[in-house]
Amino acid sequence: MSRHFANEADFHQRLIDNPDAFPALFRGTPAAHTLFWAHELTLHDAGRGGGNGSADLMTVDETGMVWLIEVKFNFSLESGTQVWHGQLARYRKALMTMSWQEIVRYTHRFLTGFEQTKPQLSLQTKAVSLDECIGEWLDAVQADAVPGVSIVSKMAARLRSGNFGIMLVSDYFKASDLAAAESFAHTVHGGPVAYAVVNPDPTGFHWHVKYFRPGADQGSVTSAYVRSDFVPEKMQLVTPTRLRSLVSPACRNLLDTIVYPRLHALGWNERHVAKRSAFDAIIPVGGSSLPLLVVGTSELDAKALERHTKIDGGQTLKINPRFKAVLNQTGNLAFVNTYMKSFYELGWRGRRRENKHLRWGVTDISAEEINASEAAMIYFPVEDQRDHSGREGDVENLLNFFAIFEEMIASMPEATAKVMG
Repeated sequence: MSRHFANEADFHQRLIDNPDAFPALFRGTPAAHTLFWAHELTLHDAGRGGGNGSADLMTVDETGMVWLIEVKFNFSLESGTQVWHGQLARYRKALMTMSWQEIVRYTHRFLTGFEQTKPQLSLQTKAVSLDECIGEWLDAVQADAVPGVSIVSKMAARLRSGNFGIMLVSDYFKASDLAAAESFAHTVHGGPVAYAVVNPDPTGFHWHVKYFRPGADQGSVTSAYVRSDFVPEKMQLVTPTRLRSLVSPACRNLLDTIVYPRLHALGWNERHVAKRSAFDAIIPVGGSSLPLLVVGTSELDAKALERHTKIDGGQTLKINPRFKAVLNQTGNLAFVNTYMKSFYELGWRGRRRENKHLRWGVTDISAEEINASEAAMIYFPVEDQRDHSGREGDVENLLNFFAIFEEMIASMPEATAKVMG
């Protein structure tokens, strides 16, 4: 257990709550005030095994100097090389390639107080832009002479050019972190690089700077006006029509030539329940109408997919059978397990949570586990292949899927009758 902090969240919060302790060495001018403007900032494609990562903290001061801070708590098992040349190198690349508006979007919930970790001062919950939040902070520290929009433009320019600081902050000293910081500064990052240990005690919140290399170019930052509005988080729901505009041309062809025609052949009249990334197709079975199939786009955090396949107009296609609805309709657990095994043979799996991908379709699953979620299986035949993209073999695979799916629906009334009899 850390000598100083209850847990990592406490470490983050106490750093944020002590902005005046931020070392003068790291500020654009020694007397400049510091604002923590982002916490757990989402970074595209910056995760260790793919997918998104998140930067622990981001700061800015009145001069527009920006720091990315990675916080390590209670002696991390990662080596200094893993942290600096792996994790922080990925974070650096993400910050320099993401659009400024994307970055701003992910600061909204923290700055306006909707996360468990709170900003250093209470900002308006109705703030509509980063400019507005920066302006409130400048008023609070009595630095109104500095226009907020100017600082925001400098922030964007620094991130775009790589002329921002990258720092590791820990509650312990580790020699490999120090050596890797020096190596990172000489081979990877041209902006400022720092490694510090925080050691609070009854006399104050103390930073001990173990390494600091100023940026190679400490000249003025060339900035231009940028938009910094918070993008509303509400998203349009996915309908059968809208889905065609979200997926790639190859996936649109799969929808038009296989998925929608086969659903229509089952009596589907395009009745559906729209959701954020998919819709539930409502299919007639006997005298009932059941949400038996999830049709939509792949989850944005799916690590087996490249980012270009997650962008509107290029997204991949998910087709997920829902077994909770089958079990609720038939009451026949053996019937459900039989068809889970049939879809497993075609490449459909349970989700990875609780090792469902290793069990669903392999061993018999209890009614309690199936009823605990919508029990949808996903197409994930091998580690690096997820959902359908129009790749070779997708057409044949979907034709085989619908052959089994249609057989299952045709057999459901008889399976129900066996239980009732």
